[in-house]
Amino acid sequence: MTLDVIDKKSLKVVLIDDDDISSFIYRKIIEKSGVRSDHVKTFLKGEDGLNYLSNILSDTEEFPDLILLDINMPVMDGWGFLEAYGEKIWPNLEKRVVLCMLSSSVYQEDIKRAYSFTHVNDYVSKPLTTNTLEKLLAKHFGD
Repeated sequence: MTLDVIDKKSLKVVLIDDDDISSFIYRKIIEKSGVRSDHVKTFLKGEDGLNYLSNILSDTEEFPDLILLDINMPVMDGWGFLEAYGEKIWPNLEKRVVLCMLSSSVYQEDIKRAYSFTHVNDYVSKPLTTNTLEKLLAKHFGD
Protein backbone atom coordinates (compact mmCIF):
# COMPACT_ATOMS: atom_id res chain seq x y z
CA MET A 1 0.00 0.00 0.00
CA THR A 2 1.39 3.40 -0.94
CA LEU A 3 0.57 6.83 0.27
CA ASP A 4 -0.80 9.38 -2.12
CA VAL A 5 1.90 10.65 -4.42
CA ILE A 6 3.87 13.23 -2.48
CA ASP A 7 6.15 15.82 -4.02
CA LYS A 8 9.64 15.07 -2.72
CA LYS A 9 10.16 18.75 -1.90
CA SER A 10 7.32 18.59 0.61
CA LEU A 11 8.41 15.25 2.10
CA LYS A 12 9.54 15.39 5.73
CA VAL A 13 12.13 12.89 6.91
CA VAL A 14 13.52 11.95 10.33
CA LEU A 15 16.76 9.98 10.37
CA ILE A 16 17.85 8.32 13.62
CA ASP A 17 21.35 6.81 13.50
CA ASP A 18 24.10 7.02 16.13
CA ASP A 19 26.90 7.13 13.53
CA ASP A 20 27.42 10.81 12.80
CA ILE A 21 29.36 10.16 9.57
CA SER A 22 26.65 7.85 8.23
CA SER A 23 23.99 10.36 9.28
CA PHE A 24 25.80 13.12 7.40
CA ILE A 25 26.14 10.99 4.25
CA TYR A 26 22.54 9.74 4.41
CA ARG A 27 21.28 13.28 4.90
CA LYS A 28 23.13 14.34 1.74
CA ILE A 29 21.65 11.37 -0.17
CA ILE A 30 18.15 12.32 1.03
CA GLU A 31 18.66 15.95 0.02
CA LYS A 32 20.09 14.90 -3.36
CA SER A 33 16.88 12.94 -4.00
CA GLY A 34 14.94 16.21 -3.95
CA VAL A 35 13.88 16.49 -0.31
CA ARG A 36 14.41 20.02 1.02
CA SER A 37 17.27 20.25 3.51
CA ASP A 38 15.08 22.00 6.09
CA HIS A 39 12.70 19.00 5.92
CA VAL A 40 15.35 16.53 7.08
CA LYS A 41 15.90 16.11 10.82
CA THR A 42 18.71 13.91 12.10
CA PHE A 43 19.17 12.47 15.57
CA LEU A 44 22.14 10.52 16.90
CA LYS A 45 20.16 9.06 19.82
CA GLY A 46 16.92 7.12 19.77
CA GLU A 47 15.66 9.03 22.82
CA ASP A 48 16.20 12.39 21.12
CA GLY A 49 14.29 11.26 18.05
CA LEU A 50 11.47 9.89 20.18
CA ASN A 51 11.27 13.11 22.23
CA TYR A 52 11.16 15.20 19.05
CA LEU A 53 8.33 13.09 17.64
CA SER A 54 6.44 13.24 20.95
CA ASN A 55 6.71 17.03 20.98
CA ILE A 56 5.32 17.44 17.46
CA LEU A 57 2.77 14.61 17.58
CA SER A 58 -0.26 16.87 17.14
CA ASP A 59 1.35 18.93 14.36
CA THR A 60 0.56 16.96 11.20
CA GLU A 61 2.33 19.57 9.06
CA GLU A 62 5.60 19.13 10.95
CA PHE A 63 5.37 15.40 11.66
CA PRO A 64 7.56 13.38 9.28
CA ASP A 65 6.26 11.31 6.40
CA LEU A 66 9.26 8.98 6.62
CA ILE A 67 11.32 7.78 9.58
CA LEU A 68 14.60 5.98 8.90
CA LEU A 69 15.70 4.14 12.04
CA ASP A 70 18.97 2.36 12.81
CA ILE A 71 18.76 -0.78 14.95
CA ASN A 72 22.12 -0.86 16.71
CA MET A 73 22.50 2.24 18.86
CA PRO A 74 23.66 2.73 22.46
CA VAL A 75 21.25 3.37 25.36
CA MET A 76 17.97 3.22 23.39
CA ASP A 77 18.50 0.97 20.40
CA GLY A 78 16.11 0.65 17.49
CA TRP A 79 14.13 -2.06 19.26
CA GLY A 80 13.60 0.13 22.32
CA PHE A 81 12.59 3.00 20.06
CA LEU A 82 10.06 0.79 18.25
CA GLU A 83 8.49 -0.34 21.53
CA ALA A 84 8.18 3.22 22.86
CA TYR A 85 6.99 4.54 19.47
CA GLY A 86 4.38 1.79 19.32
CA GLU A 87 3.07 2.64 22.78
CA LYS A 88 3.26 6.45 22.81
CA ILE A 89 3.29 7.74 19.24
CA TRP A 90 1.82 5.33 16.71
CA PRO A 91 -1.64 4.95 18.33
CA ASN A 92 -2.03 8.74 18.39
CA LEU A 93 -0.88 9.57 14.87
CA GLU A 94 -3.20 11.70 12.79
CA LYS A 95 -1.45 10.79 9.54
CA ARG A 96 0.21 7.72 8.05
CA VAL A 97 3.96 7.59 8.53
CA VAL A 98 6.36 5.21 6.79
CA LEU A 99 8.83 3.77 9.30
CA CYS A 100 11.80 2.05 7.70
CA MET A 101 14.45 0.14 9.59
CA LEU A 102 17.92 1.00 8.32
CA SER A 103 20.43 -1.55 9.50
CA SER A 104 23.71 -3.26 8.81
CA SER A 105 22.13 -6.49 10.07
CA VAL A 106 21.10 -8.96 7.38
CA TYR A 107 20.11 -11.64 9.89
CA GLN A 108 16.68 -13.09 9.14
CA GLU A 109 15.85 -12.94 12.88
CA ASP A 110 16.33 -9.16 12.90
CA ILE A 111 14.29 -8.72 9.73
CA LYS A 112 11.46 -10.88 11.11
CA ARG A 113 11.60 -9.06 14.43
CA ALA A 114 11.40 -5.68 12.68
CA TYR A 115 8.32 -6.71 10.70
CA SER A 116 6.70 -8.07 13.86
CA PHE A 117 6.09 -4.42 14.79
CA THR A 118 2.87 -3.34 13.07
CA HIS A 119 4.23 0.16 12.53
CA VAL A 120 7.35 -0.96 10.61
CA ASN A 121 6.76 -0.60 6.88
CA ASP A 122 10.14 -1.54 5.43
CA TYR A 123 13.62 -2.83 6.16
CA VAL A 124 16.67 -1.59 4.25
CA SER A 125 20.20 -2.89 4.62
CA LYS A 126 22.98 -0.34 5.03
CA PRO A 127 24.52 1.46 3.42
CA LEU A 128 21.67 3.63 2.18
CA THR A 129 22.35 4.48 -1.45
CA THR A 130 20.70 6.89 -3.83
CA ASN A 131 19.21 3.96 -5.74
CA THR A 132 17.87 2.29 -2.57
CA LEU A 133 16.33 5.55 -1.39
CA GLU A 134 14.70 6.19 -4.77
CA LYS A 135 13.14 2.71 -4.71
CA LEU A 136 11.94 3.25 -1.13
CA LEU A 137 10.36 6.60 -1.99
CA ALA A 138 8.72 5.22 -5.14
CA LYS A 139 7.35 2.22 -3.24
CA HIS A 140 5.78 4.21 -0.43
CA PHE A 141 5.12 7.65 -1.90
CA GLY A 142 4.62 7.08 -5.62
CA ASP A 143 6.89 8.21 -8.42
